[in-house]
Amino acid sequence: MNYVLHMTDLREWRRGEGDLEPDSLHTQGFVHASPDESTLLAVANAFYSDVRAPQAVLVIDTGLLDAEVRWEEPNPQPPPGVPPDVLFPHIYGPVRRKAVIGVRYLRRDPDGVYSAVQHRGAVAEELDLIPHPEGGWYRSTWRSRHTLRPEGYPGERDAASGTLFMLGPGEESRWHRLRSDEMWVFNRGGPVELVYGGTGERPVADTRITLGPHIEAGQVVQALVPAGTWQSAHPLTGSEGVVSLFVSPGFEFEDFEVEPGEGMDRGTRA
Repeated sequence: MNYVLHMTDLREWRRGEGDLEPDSLHTQGFVHASPDESTLLAVANAFYSDVRAPQAVLVIDTGLLDAEVRWEEPNPQPPPGVPPDVLFPHIYGPVRRKAVIGVRYLRRDPDGVYSAVQHRGAVAEELDLIPHPEGGWYRSTWRSRHTLRPEGYPGERDAASGTLFMLGPGEESRWHRLRSDEMWVFNRGGPVELVYGGTGERPVADTRITLGPHIEAGQVVQALVPAGTWQSAHPLTGSEGVVSLFVSPGFEFEDFEVEPGEGMDRGTRA
């Protein structure tokens, strides 16, 4: 068996039912694919840095394709970081859905750089979560139908928003802060340590709270992070921790800032 990787808009992939026929099939005569993850990341960063929609990576079994696959020189040129002798798999025809044997998810760092092709674990799969730039996995679940124009914000905001968020073993929510208040609500899994870093120019850890199910041991099921307060979080055990995050005024990436030197400045969308 031979597997190749194809990057596509996640929402487009989910909406479709028939064969995959990206624009390149009609303009160049073939579907672009990559031979491995590192090459695909180089392609993504070279040609898709301006794309904002979540991206999926389709794992295609070439043995299940009806179309011919030719290993050819890159068209138009190899992206930075890819050796000039690397050949790319070009699929000369539609990609049958039966040939897609897996879906991976592209993670971007706070600067928007594609940094990893990731497999989604069972809990993230069940909750339909995708990678978040701060770390972990998330899905926006609710936005208030009421809007407002709060003082100190660059524009109109939803009154409040809700998000499912998960941190798996070894993952962390990097230092960041929001322009809005944020309430963490423990849902399930292992305990998660939430660290407060003050409101200075850079975070300085000063308070730690454990969100978890064992309230008799001092764990809590809710924790408020006031607007402008640095925060980070990580699981305390080998189990993933799932929380709900409620933000008011509602979350926008324009109101999201990571620690200076770590990536995204306020006003840059992930």
